[in-house]
Amino acid sequence: MSAKLPGPIALAVAGVLCLGAPLARASTIPQVQHVVIIMQENRSFDHYFGTFPGANGLPSPAPCLPLYLTNPSAGCLSPFHDVHDTQAGAAHFAPEAIFDIDNGLAKAKMDGFLSVQVSGGTNAGTPCDHITPLPLWCWPQRGGLLRHDVIGYHTDAEIPNYWAYAEHFKLLDGMYPGVRAWSGAVHLQMTSEWAATCTDYTNAMTCSSSVDTPSPTKANPYPWANLFQFFDANNITWKYYLGTGAEPDCEDETCAPAQLEPAVYNFWNPAPYFQYVINKPKTYIPSHVTKVDAFLLDIKNATLPQVSWIVPSQDYSEHPPAGVTLGMDYVTSLINAVMQSPYWQNTVIFLSWDDWGGFYDHAQPPLIREPNAGPAYGFGIRVPAITIGAYVVPGIDHATYSFDNYTRFIEDVFIGSARLNPAGLGVPDNRPYIADSLTSVGSVSGATIALGDIMNEFDFTQTPLPPLVLSTGIPGGLTAVCSTAYSATCTTNKVTLSWDQLGGYATLHPIYHVTRDGVEVPTCNRRIPGCADLPGHGTHLYRIYSVIGGVASPPSAAVEITEP
Repeated sequence: MSAKLPGPIALAVAGVLCLGAPLARASTIPQVQHVVIIMQENRSFDHYFGTFPGANGLPSPAPCLPLYLTNPSAGCLSPFHDVHDTQAGAAHFAPEAIFDIDNGLAKAKMDGFLSVQVSGGTNAGTPCDHITPLPLWCWPQRGGLLRHDVIGYHTDAEIPNYWAYAEHFKLLDGMYPGVRAWSGAVHLQMTSEWAATCTDYTNAMTCSSSVDTPSPTKANPYPWANLFQFFDANNITWKYYLGTGAEPDCEDETCAPAQLEPAVYNFWNPAPYFQYVINKPKTYIPSHVTKVDAFLLDIKNATLPQVSWIVPSQDYSEHPPAGVTLGMDYVTSLINAVMQSPYWQNTVIFLSWDDWGGFYDHAQPPLIREPNAGPAYGFGIRVPAITIGAYVVPGIDHATYSFDNYTRFIEDVFIGSARLNPAGLGVPDNRPYIADSLTSVGSVSGATIALGDIMNEFDFTQTPLPPLVLSTGIPGGLTAVCSTAYSATCTTNKVTLSWDQLGGYATLHPIYHVTRDGVEVPTCNRRIPGCADLPGHGTHLYRIYSVIGGVASPPSAAVEITEP
């Protein structure tokens, strides 16, 4: 289905509102004045939407994935419903992507996920139970590893708001990161349509495609053309909003994550180390790269730019060991802010997750073959994606996409379908193709796969969809502690529960309710974020919800305790 464009009368009505826009190039589609890209962390499509009705989800019958690819006799396990709030995930760099896919050039069996998790990564070669100190993918509490949670999947019971967005708007079951690698390379690709290394970082012509992009320094900035430069050249207003706190990831997964700061480079904030940005006046970064709180202020003050990227800090990222409940609550608050403002009817929200985080997905990623780039440079393992907007046609989009299609949509709306042209920007380079110009890709089988057009997800003549304001009162950060042991198995009878105080609700006096195995724990119905319980022998699942003004939120995902 192609997007339906309005006639002249509808255009006049639809174009009356453009909030707080500075002098900027006008949109070619008046119903789309703003595009917001919310990029979360490290979940695969099957992990979040593998059982979503009608989607290309988990295979039936369920596959049995080997514990060790190199030792099939060690046994295999099948995907299972994971009710837990936190997972361990697994290593997710380029070598692990290839291992998970099981080659990816000549074959793609999609069966290496467990093998990577139990070995602590293809380069480690040591089971997580024997690694000291524990790398990030062996957390939390080793319980995720022992559950083999990379083949676990969630349903609407754990992520109800995400499923609600998928039901009311457009779920994409064919979205892939633009590169087959970890978050650092993905974010670089997302902001410049390329991931590369250079022999001379003053000359873009010496750069070649690579997912092993090093951390730049002021002496070695990224010299190639980027979307910040492209948007500036075309008078497109933009901002890059950062969550405050620790970055979600780091180069080797064992380092102490740095703090996200607008003026400081890290892999989630590449803007300060593009040569183009370095050459700009000192006022440039503060006016374009800022903290996520400014997104809410820009909505309130009617100063939202035409293009927004929003990148979370670790706590809200859903990057293990961060929980799914807190991340979903954070995303919901951002989307609610748009929906409860006049921006709703002229804003498109693209919600996705930047890479698979080691979690199982059955879909074979499309293939891009490049000389000297190796098998890692191609589309990554499939991730969830939802398109949200008043003119979206609800349903499931089964077409094949990469994050470059988000850029293509922005270009179609704001730049008359012009594509990034490094030579035209005065910075020619040797990239083998312009990613936002791709219309087809290859496959392991040798077949050609046509890429979809996100514009087809809209009908600009339809009655605008109403906003879907969802609960942000689901308490996050639920933990259950009963001993100092490095596991969820107790050595004492008392379980101490704690959770995060709901922000922004202090004057509304939320009452927290805890359930154990689906039954209320009366001693935990309180206004204080914490309580104790004596559950008795066995394995128990705790969830939490809030009641504000007599209205109950959905329950959180679960935490697990085993009592002696």
